[in-house]
Formats: sequence, C-alpha cells, structure tokens
Amino acid sequence: MENWRPMKFEPEVERAYARHMLERIIPLGRLAFCFGIVAFVGFQLWDLLLDPQALGKTGPIRLLAVLHFVICGGLTFLPAVRTDPRWWPYLMTYTYCGYTVLFVLILAQLPGGLVAGVGGLTLGAIFVPAGTNGTRQAATILLSFLFVSLLTMALVGGTTFELVNALAWSGGGVAFAVGFAYLLDVINRQAFHLGRLLDSEKQRSEALLLNILPVEIAARLKAREEPLADSHDNVSVLFADLAGFTNISRQMSADELVRLLNDLFSRFDRLVEEHGAEKIKTIGDAYMVATGLNGSVADHAERIADLALGMQKAFGEFRRENKVDLKLRVGVHSGAVIAGVIGKQKFSYDLWGDTVNLASRMESEGVPDKIQISAETWGMLSEHYRTSARGEIQIKGHRSRATYFLESHLEGNG
Repeated sequence: MENWRPMKFEPEVERAYARHMLERIIPLGRLAFCFGIVAFVGFQLWDLLLDPQALGKTGPIRLLAVLHFVICGGLTFLPAVRTDPRWWPYLMTYTYCGYTVLFVLILAQLPGGLVAGVGGLTLGAIFVPAGTNGTRQAATILLSFLFVSLLTMALVGGTTFELVNALAWSGGGVAFAVGFAYLLDVINRQAFHLGRLLDSEKQRSEALLLNILPVEIAARLKAREEPLADSHDNVSVLFADLAGFTNISRQMSADELVRLLNDLFSRFDRLVEEHGAEKIKTIGDAYMVATGLNGSVADHAERIADLALGMQKAFGEFRRENKVDLKLRVGVHSGAVIAGVIGKQKFSYDLWGDTVNLASRMESEGVPDKIQISAETWGMLSEHYRTSARGEIQIKGHRSRATYFLESHLEGNG
C-alpha cells in the first residue's frame, strides 16, 4: 500500500518539487485556457440549436468568457506566477470560479439550459488534476468551483430539480477529478524521486569518470568516439617512485600500507590539480603525471618542474609526519607521446612512446631524494630554475644521455 500513497519529502525537497511541478503545470494550464476559448466559441452553435435567437443573449457572455481566459493566460507570463508556486492555486481558483459563473449565466439564457448543459461543468473539471500540484490543491479549486456553480445557479433562479441535477453531475465529476488528482500526485512524486536518484547516480558516475579520465577525453568517450587516441608533439612526463618501499611494506599490515600510500598520493593529487597537470596512473608505489596534454601548453616543462618541486616538499612533510625511512626518486622527460583509452571494461587512459620510456628511465636511473630531468626538459626551463649537471648516464635500450638535477625555483621568480 505504500506505493499508493504520495511520498513525503523534506521541506527543501518539497520546495524543489513544487518548482518542478510549476514548470510542468503552467504549459498545461495555458493549453487548458486555449481549450476553454475554443469551447466557449464553438458551443455557440449548441446555443443556436436550443434557441435560434440565442446569439444576442449568449454571444456577449461567451465573448466575456473568451476575454476571461485570455486574461488568465496572460497572468501566467507574470514573473511572480512563473516562479512562485504559491500563486498558481489562486490563479486556478479565479479561473474556475469565473468560468463557472459565466457558464451558468449562459445556461440560464437557454430553454432547459440548466439541465441540458450541466454536463459542461463536469467537462471543465477534468483539466484540474493535470493543472494542479497534489490532491489538496485540486480539491480546494474543485470544491470552490462546485460551490460557486451551485450558488450562481440558485441566484439566477434555478429550480430544486436543476440544483440537485447539477450537484449530482458536477459533484460526481469533482469526486472523480479529486481521485484522479490523488493518483497523479502519487505518480508525479514517485517520478520526481526517481529522477532525483537518477541525477544523483549520474553525477556520481560523472565524478568517477573524471577521476579516471581527463574532462575532454571523458566527453569523447561518452560520445562513443572510437578509437580514442591523440598524438601530442610536446609534453612532459614525470615518474615518481619510493626508494625503500619494498622493505617497509614487509613490516606493515595491509591496512597500514594502503593508508600510508593513500596519504602520500592524496597530497600528490592535490598538487597535480593545483598545477594543471594530468595524473595518468599509479603502479604500486610509482606515480605517473603529465603536462601539456590539454591543448597547446607552452610552459608544460615549467609546470612539471614546479610540480616535481612541490611533490618533493610534500614528501618531506609526509616523511616527517609518518616517521618512515623512505626516499623519493623523481624523473622527468619531455617529448612526443601518443595518448588514448584502451579496454572496454575497466578502461584506462595511458601514454605510449619513447618519451614515456625515457621518463621512466630518468626515474629508475635517478638518485633517491633527487629530481632527475633530461637534457630536453632542461632546455625548456627558464633561468628561474636552479639545476646542476649530473653528466651522461647510460640508459637501458638507448644511447648515453646528458641529465640534470632540478634543485629549486629561484626566489623572486614565482
């Protein structure tokens, strides 16, 4: 039975639901006003069938009804009505009370009209459930409509039979409309709740996707672009690794080990975001980052240098706080890479090419607690950085290469 009761929301959600419903109700209300205009004009023919002389008696009232619906429709364009759900019930009550007064006045001009035409009042009530938010709102409007119709009918001289007949037809229509409004309220609230859950899951999925992929790549992946690969002529790639980690890992529990790495890599993640870099992946205790992947970034080497120095400083703080005997080894190289997404499930964004391999060698052949950079990266740095030449080192699978140690960013230059 719970599924057949309108859901109750927290006050803030209830306000959001009311605004959501107002956006749906107003167009439906305008459509109902248009139907009202067409009906009041078109049923002039019905008047003439009951009374050939009816045009002079009912025509002006029908024109007044058209004007009434035009005014009501115009009011829906007022900013207050369009944005504040509290105004809508008043507008609908005014609309229906005006409609029923004018309709009863027309019926009173026709022979037997208060009997023959009372079904028209019931037809008008069918729009209320679709144009209101909830059972209470619909019931308030419909009961006002029923009371005003019977009162007007009594004032224009309706007989007891005509009043009882109108009460039977209109009362039945009102009861049906209130029941329908109740069912719509159940359905609309469930749909709104499911929509919010769907939006929440979509935002969660988006956040997870952006934790794995760059924003542009994620957008292309969602657009089902295949294959998803790009060539970048000039980027900088950084590898960082923990010297002594294997020995320490033997002395820690799994939870302690994961907490330790999570603490360090979370500090690195914040620096990556701060310097506009792109984290590629972690492999065990190794950390891979790149700059220059997001369009043409001329200062990618300097960004990676600032990031490396920031990581070195953050690692020093991490080591002191956790009292661990670890050292950080960092290597950087700049050049061309191919970047893309591989896999259909548990896909990953990765880089390939000699630049990646050389950056990895800069790290693995480096010195603990030092940032080793290639001659290519060194040549892109400005005079704002302090470096020292290490000399040539043998790189596995490559010729000997000149390398440098990045030591600091000169004071007064950033």
